[in-house]
Formats: sequence, C-alpha cells, structure tokens
Amino acid sequence: MGWGALLFGMIACGQSPTAGGSTASGEVGFGLQLSPGVTVSQAVYTISGPNGFFSAGNAAIGDSLDLPVLVGTLPIGTGYQLDLTAPASDGETICEGQSLFAVTDDNPVTVLVHLVCAVPSGDLALTATLNICPMIDALNASPTDVKLGGVVALTSTAHDSDSGPSPLSYKWSINGAPLPPQQQPNLNFVCSQPGSYNFTLSVSDGDITPGCTDAQSVTARCTAP
Repeated sequence: MGWGALLFGMIACGQSPTAGGSTASGEVGFGLQLSPGVTVSQAVYTISGPNGFFSAGNAAIGDSLDLPVLVGTLPIGTGYQLDLTAPASDGETICEGQSLFAVTDDNPVTVLVHLVCAVPSGDLALTATLNICPMIDALNASPTDVKLGGVVALTSTAHDSDSGPSPLSYKWSINGAPLPPQQQPNLNFVCSQPGSYNFTLSVSDGDITPGCTDAQSVTARCTAP
C-alpha cells in the first residue's frame, strides 16, 4: 500500500484526539476485529495544512472502519490533509486512511477517516553491484525538553562514501508516523501539546537492499509552562 504524501515546514506537536466519540485519546479501546485473532486498536495520524502547518497525534480505533478523529482547534484555512496508519495485532496487517478537509471557524474539528486494511507487499531486489551504504553521523534534538510554544531543532549529518547509486535522501517519522520525503536533513518542531515525541531519521542512497538504509532516533518532550 502506498503511504499518503504530506507537505511540511514548521512542525507542530499533535493534538490529543478522541476516537469513536467515546474513547479518550491515549486509551486503548475495544478496537476493530479484522479477522479471528487479528485486531487493530491504536492509530497514529499526521496533519498537513496551509502555510506549512504540520501536526501529529494518536487515535483510539473503535469497531468501525469509519473512524472520527477529533483533532481539536486548527487555524482557519483550506487544504488540510489527515493521513492515518494503524498496525494490527498480527504484526503484518496495516490499516491506512486519508481525508481532506477545511477549517471554517474556531470550533474543534472532527475528521472522518475511512480505513483500508491489508498486508503491504514487499519489494525484491537483485543486484550484483557493490555499493557502500550511507551512514548517519549525528542526529540531535535541541533542546530535548521544551515548554509549550517552544521549538525543538532537529539536526543531522550523514555521508555516503561512494556517493551512489543516488544522492542521499532523508525520510522522517514522528511517533511511528511517516512524514513526507522532502529531502531535508533538518526539521523544526513547534510544541503545541504536551507529551513525548520520538523522531526517527532514515537515510538512503537509493539502494533498496534490506539493511542498507541507516536509521537513528532521538526523543524530545513538550511540557506545560
């Protein structure tokens, strides 16, 4: 399954949603049964919007493939997009959904997302070309503990000894939710909700051989004043 593409610039910490209208965000609900013994109960979502707005958060999944996600109060504007991913209990199946929406007033926004669940298909790569895989030299978050409204600067350095087969590409994820591949080694994260946020950077030189992509993670925390 393809992952939804998002636009991002200044990143804002995620809202705390209430899924299904009855289960508070962060709590594990009864979940959705996909097949005997296979359930999905928690999802991670990302939101992109106008003027570089970006947010992320978690949602509890109820007993329906149509999931209402309460994302809170957002700046008025059009062109918002919510992308949601949720791993199932079998460790293989992944549920995904995407929804476009607009914000017309200052009231809290609930976005309805339809989930589609399947086992992602893998890619088989055969190569006889010697390639030196890239390496992340450093990944830092500064500061790692910031008050609401503050900015966490995420910076990285990486190198590829043989400069091929392609220029380095960068992919970020926040709390397990993939961000769009904008080829940026650095990001700014604006704290708008308290919580702990794990950022993972993956760097690739275009070689899709398993294990050739290097990845590192760093954690920052947003706290109330």
